[in-house]
Amino acid sequence: MSVKLGVYYDDHPHAGGHFTDIEALDTIERVLITGSEAARERAEAMAKAEYVEDGWKDFLADDAIPAVCVLTNNRDAGAMTLAAIEQGKYVYADKPGARTAADMERIVEAAEQTGAHYCPCYVRRTFGETKEMRRLIQSGALGDLWSFQATWVTSQARLRGVEHWLFSDELAGGGIAYWLACHWLDTLKFVTGSKAVAVSAMVATQNPDIGVEDVACLNLRLENGVIGSIRAGYLLDPFPGYEDNDLMMAFEGSEGSLGYFPHGPVTLRLRTRAEGFSAGTATQTIGIEERKPGGYALALLSDFVGAVEAGGKPLVTEEDAFYVLRVAEAAYEASRTGAEQALAW
Repeated sequence: MSVKLGVYYDDHPHAGGHFTDIEALDTIERVLITGSEAARERAEAMAKAEYVEDGWKDFLADDAIPAVCVLTNNRDAGAMTLAAIEQGKYVYADKPGARTAADMERIVEAAEQTGAHYCPCYVRRTFGETKEMRRLIQSGALGDLWSFQATWVTSQARLRGVEHWLFSDELAGGGIAYWLACHWLDTLKFVTGSKAVAVSAMVATQNPDIGVEDVACLNLRLENGVIGSIRAGYLLDPFPGYEDNDLMMAFEGSEGSLGYFPHGPVTLRLRTRAEGFSAGTATQTIGIEERKPGGYALALLSDFVGAVEAGGKPLVTEEDAFYVLRVAEAAYEASRTGAEQALAW
């Protein structure tokens, strides 16, 4: 089976990768693209695509189009996703998917009514290293899980263009917590199987030319009692030969620790005394050989199309997007007030 996909595109940083995936996926037979002049150029460059002038409303009304892809700023993406879900269309879009948690909650409610789903592009769930971390942690390789830390620091806002919608509160709703820390919030829940129930945080806007935070430090307590921290920022000014991001994730438990350090060959570092996992006192290096084909999230897009065809749930849904936005907003409130924020689920 294969589907026809409607795409709305207007200035999204990940558009190139998403269009590469759409073009590569055989289960998408035809692509109708609307939006900005850049959308027209994308359509002309794709063999199975055509540009439709002012086509968004037509996409929503066309029963032959079961799914749409939305690639635009967070404010407009939230409204467009809601309209599509209300029409029973499945939606594939980048994260976080909306400007506020309240906007995403409306999408969740609409999905419950229509049975359609929104899939936010939390692509790390499809990575071999993420699935292996989940397997090891949930099967007891670290014993009782105690703590975690995660970092994702990338290039400064000025290098990306401070005029971009990513750095506008009106269009984005949030800064680095929405753009990168969100991945770790989703990954953390996915690998531990536990949600955050308390959040304290400090966020700051170090570049005075932008309207959102460019550094965020979050402390979380999970349902299972685990505590830890996430730090993310638009902070680096890379020079030739210097890696342009700092990325890591690590966990500690009663029986061992697990670290993910992806620069160069992707490996996990496991140190454990847990029965069935221990290698004595030696540190185990687990190589992840999995290749990541496509432009950005081919495996996730393929899963999404399969869910559309089956009328089921994709790997990531609107409920996951709502969770991340609620935790991020709790972090903003904790930073503003200096008080820990409790979350109930």
